[in-house]
Amino acid sequence: MRRFQLTHLFDKFRRPKRPVTGNSPTSLQASSPSPKETWPWTDIDRPSVQLLQERVAFHEAGHAVVARCFGIEVIQLSIRRRANSLGRVFPGATPAWQRAQRYEDLRRRADRNPESRRRTPVGALHPRSLFDYEESLHGELHAILAGAVAEEMQFSSCLGSRGDRRRFHLQVSCCYGNLTGFISGSSIALLRHRYQNSCQQILSKPENWTWVKAVAKAAIRSENGVLTGDEIDSLRPHSYRSPPPLPEVA
Repeated sequence: MRRFQLTHLFDKFRRPKRPVTGNSPTSLQASSPSPKETWPWTDIDRPSVQLLQERVAFHEAGHAVVARCFGIEVIQLSIRRRANSLGRVFPGATPAWQRAQRYEDLRRRADRNPESRRRTPVGALHPRSLFDYEESLHGELHAILAGAVAEEMQFSSCLGSRGDRRRFHLQVSCCYGNLTGFISGSSIALLRHRYQNSCQQILSKPENWTWVKAVAKAAIRSENGVLTGDEIDSLRPHSYRSPPPLPEVA
């Protein structure tokens, strides 16, 4: 029954939205302390480093373009190298993202106090109640996996997507897990396979793949290794029309 619910969710919202016009990105909040970033990359004149940077650019471009296809705001794309990551996309907070963050925070708090009679977070007892917008979740799950799909489409392989898979697992678990947030590995694998296939179909559309290539190229050629949401939107093909935005976070 649960597998039917998951696949029904996938089929119900399969068609992507189109990006929102005039959706201006908001300022990034500086982290404390600010992570050390490198730009340009060390040894960028070496062909192997150039190839790795191109992989990262396509990976992040895939995240950004598919997010915009579903009307998710993209604040910034960066391929500035950090000690623990090579690139990242900063999306706006969707309802699904915010619910997952709340869920993860509740689980961490509970794990810090294993002797408590209320160790299982209240929200985890009814994980479905942490999520109100299936459409938001559907867009998030596509955007999470799109980076690896874009990289594999361009280079026939993907070097790393462990963080993306972890995020995918969290999003699905907090919305469709059992009373403790557990969901079987087979259900996760099935849903991930379906979303990966859907991402490939979306990115295979000429206008979308042209957009991905333009974003990747612009990121590599950018002065600081960063593209704003407005810059990403400006690279989209002119055939796009404005969709209604995703529901706002309550």
